[in-house]
Amino acid sequence: MADFEPSTGPENPASSVTPDAPAVPSTGESSAPSPSATPPEPGDSRDELLAAVTQAVPELRSAQGEETVPGGAPPAPSEKPDPSAPPPPPVSPEQLPDEPTAEELAALSPKSNARIQRLLDQRRELRTENEQLKSIAPQAEAARAVQEYLHANDIGSEDFKLLLELGAAMRRGDMKTFYEGVRPYVQLAEEYLGVRLPADLQQAVQQGQMTTQAAALFSRERMDRALAQSKGMRSQQFYQEQQQFNQQQLEQQAQAQLSKAVEAKVNAWEQATMRVDPDYQKLKPLLHQLMWSVVRERGNPQSPDQAVEIAKEAWVRTKTQAGALVQQQRRPTSRVPSSTGRTNGAAPEPTSLNDVVRRAIDSARATT
Repeated sequence: MADFEPSTGPENPASSVTPDAPAVPSTGESSAPSPSATPPEPGDSRDELLAAVTQAVPELRSAQGEETVPGGAPPAPSEKPDPSAPPPPPVSPEQLPDEPTAEELAALSPKSNARIQRLLDQRRELRTENEQLKSIAPQAEAARAVQEYLHANDIGSEDFKLLLELGAAMRRGDMKTFYEGVRPYVQLAEEYLGVRLPADLQQAVQQGQMTTQAAALFSRERMDRALAQSKGMRSQQFYQEQQQFNQQQLEQQAQAQLSKAVEAKVNAWEQATMRVDPDYQKLKPLLHQLMWSVVRERGNPQSPDQAVEIAKEAWVRTKTQAGALVQQQRRPTSRVPSSTGRTNGAAPEPTSLNDVVRRAIDSARATT
């Protein structure tokens, strides 16, 4: 019997497995190494084995890259807000910054963003005005103090101006102007104090009608009566001016309230008339023209009801005049031309109610 010899043909690559390399699966899924793989040496650690497996299996590396975050920790599961959880505490205005951030403005709609920008601009303007008012506050306070002092001491504007001019003349060394300005007041003070007597009382003393002491006392009493009378006249004048000012203020307020009430009443009547009459909008220009004519006839309205009556009268005239013009334009024209009233060019017939209204307005302007 012949000896059996193994075949020397090429070996099957699928049947030959390298004992040192793990088997690579063809399906793309990670699997355990082949049982025929060489077990790890006693000195190899688990980390080295994991590194070898991940190096041989690229799908495992990509899967691990997707499941990890840059910090190396797995991503946190998505958490949904708990409806039963209490709401966060409100933020007080003191904790908010003065200006919104760019992220906050970008999160708003364009309309809201524009409104916020307008409010911010207004706040900046108010802050600027406030700073300006603060800068002039000392001057305003000083002016107020001077005004209160003048009022409390019954010093008029002319007297105050004279005192300032005399003080300025003395400061600049113009003694002549200063003396001429203060001499009448010095003479008046001397007569009041009895240092000198007025001319009429001095003559009475010289004629022996009274003593010097009696003349000085009489001069003081006479001056006191004159000062009291002058002060009373100034007080009465101030009271009348204050009363007149208050009356003007009340009249202006009453007129403003009457104007608002008249406007609201007439607008309400106009809206109601517009809803029931479709021609109101077209006849409105003629109505306004005739309304002023009624006002000139009856005078300004003294109450909202009177203003509505004027508007109603103007509306009746408007309807009457517009209807008459429409009827006039609808009349058949004569076939025989008339020689009277002939013009260079005939006016075109109105094609709409607006043309009628325009002609009515021109006619009303010509007659008024």
